[in-house]
Amino acid sequence: MHTDKRDKIQAHARAIAALLYDETTPEQLTTLEGIETIVRGHVLEHISPQIGLFLSQQPVGQPVDELGHSKASLEQSASVKSKRKPFQLKGEPN
Repeated sequence: MHTDKRDKIQAHARAIAALLYDETTPEQLTTLEGIETIVRGHVLEHISPQIGLFLSQQPVGQPVDELGHSKASLEQSASVKSKRKPFQLKGEPN
């Protein structure tokens, strides 16, 4: 990401934080648990829906076959293949 875009995001995030801070009572900020709860609540109520709207308008980049399956969903991850051990019954040699 370019520096100018990152700076804009940070400036907007600080502005959003200031607005949400104004909507928070001092009692909610007395404990770490209270801060975490109120921040999570603000993010879920005000920020995430807006990000979801933005993302839902983006074009889908995965190619889809004639059955409606994306290529990515049909391939097994290399990391999964390497971690799986073949099934063996008890008493079978390795």
